[in-house]
Amino acid sequence: MIGSFKSTDYHLNPKSDADTKGISGFDFSDFRDVLSVGKYVFEHPESIKYFIPKFEKALESDFKIKWAALNSLSMISKASPLEVLPLIPKIVELLENSDWRIRKNAVLFFGDFGLVCYSNIKPYMENLKKCINDSNIDVVCSSAYALSKIMLNSKCEEKIDLFVILREKITSKVVLMDLIKNIGEINPDLIKCCQNDVLSCLDSNDPVLKSKVIKILGDIKDYELDENTSKILIDSLNSDNLEIRRSSVYSIWKYSEKYPEYLKNATDTLVEFTSSTDKYTKIYSLLALNKLSYTEPLKFENLNINPLLDEDPDVIYPSITLIYNLSKYSPKVATRHYKKVCVLMNNPDKYISKQALRIVGNLGKYDQKYINRYINNVRLKLSDEELSKEATIAMVKSGYIEKKNLEIILKAADKAKYNMEFLRELIEEYPKELLLSLEKELLTLKRTWNQEYINELCYSIEEKISSNDPNFSNIKLERPEIEEPPVIVALKSECTEVELEDGKQVYILDKSKCIETSLSGDLLELLDMDNKNEFDIYKLSHDLMIQSLIESAINEPKR
Repeated sequence: MIGSFKSTDYHLNPKSDADTKGISGFDFSDFRDVLSVGKYVFEHPESIKYFIPKFEKALESDFKIKWAALNSLSMISKASPLEVLPLIPKIVELLENSDWRIRKNAVLFFGDFGLVCYSNIKPYMENLKKCINDSNIDVVCSSAYALSKIMLNSKCEEKIDLFVILREKITSKVVLMDLIKNIGEINPDLIKCCQNDVLSCLDSNDPVLKSKVIKILGDIKDYELDENTSKILIDSLNSDNLEIRRSSVYSIWKYSEKYPEYLKNATDTLVEFTSSTDKYTKIYSLLALNKLSYTEPLKFENLNINPLLDEDPDVIYPSITLIYNLSKYSPKVATRHYKKVCVLMNNPDKYISKQALRIVGNLGKYDQKYINRYINNVRLKLSDEELSKEATIAMVKSGYIEKKNLEIILKAADKAKYNMEFLRELIEEYPKELLLSLEKELLTLKRTWNQEYINELCYSIEEKISSNDPNFSNIKLERPEIEEPPVIVALKSECTEVELEDGKQVYILDKSKCIETSLSGDLLELLDMDNKNEFDIYKLSHDLMIQSLIESAINEPKR
């Protein structure tokens, strides 16, 4: 990012801290005093006009005052570039000062100024370009960094020409790659032309150069990763150099989505890196694992994400997203985290609580027991406007469709244009046998403003209804005829569910509403028969809930 450009900020002496002075407390008699003005004006932009005459004199003063004035003006130009315009001609003159340190700071000023205000620096671009041929190497490097900053201004008209100059004049590979890296982080399109320069340094034994090159590789747009380059990235994960490891993880993350087959062999190492003490290595590893999670989800069985969910949001976001992805591709792998995830449903950060609800929905779809214990907590989220859709999807996936869910669905459908993503997912997860009744209610909501979207939803419903799901009804299981101890059988709908103090759930029912039988084929046939009866009741209750909502809407007085 911009902060990665080399900084020349001077650390202020606490005794001369700008916060302890007012506008009239600076006399420019000491270089520390001049440096303090930069901080003061940055925080109080309205005071710059008072200091312009003082800066004008400072730029004609001795070395230390002049040096400090340029540093302060660089800081001020980031916040108030137009206010320093009267001083530009004098600073241009300093580009040819006899002292290389002044030339260097003048160039760096124009880099900061040009980054935010190109049109006012355009007349002086030729002066700046000449600095790339300076006799002093520090001035040359500073000129290169300044020009690379100016290139990042969206109004810069000579980006390509400046890049050609940098590539021709900068002979140090490390400096050139650092420039390309910084530019690529802001504008990846600009570094496409440097692809060959970058690849030529990929096998370098210089760890500083190699780390920069690998990082750049991750930022080059539309680069076609091959097997050999991907192997270099994976092998670099085992480097002793932290920067190389970090850059390798970064590039693997960037290419994982497009080239998973080449990079999936990095999964085991990336899993290890989630415990890294280096925050960036940890975050990049989690981001890469998110991209690779669908390739071989069983490789994640030993990954304990729970501790990562207690860290700061930078780590929590990719961590909980990884659990969500695993809950889609291999729910069993994600189940070890479900208790922690259920707690995060109450997190005040809406991104985290939404992801937690999505995970609970996926796990509930896999096995309803993973939502049953926390179903009341999920129901509470139906009253939260920001979480109600995620809570509804979670309940529908898990086999819960209640009156409040239907209210949310029909309310969203009334403004379908803004809720299509939610409604499409809902239709995908809705019980197939209940889709016709849902379609009927959607049609009653058709209005001029949403007709196109309601038609699209109804088409999706009809498409799903007509799809052929696998039929397992003809599969017969042969069971050995052995005597079994009797068991008590009853429909769950006849039971009262009670949660004990230790969290266990039990079911209480009237003795007259259950039967005693053996655990045999007879029992299975009985369950098949009764399940059909229970489903009829379930479907009927669903239709009644919708009818109740319609009647409520009709009878509700118009506001």
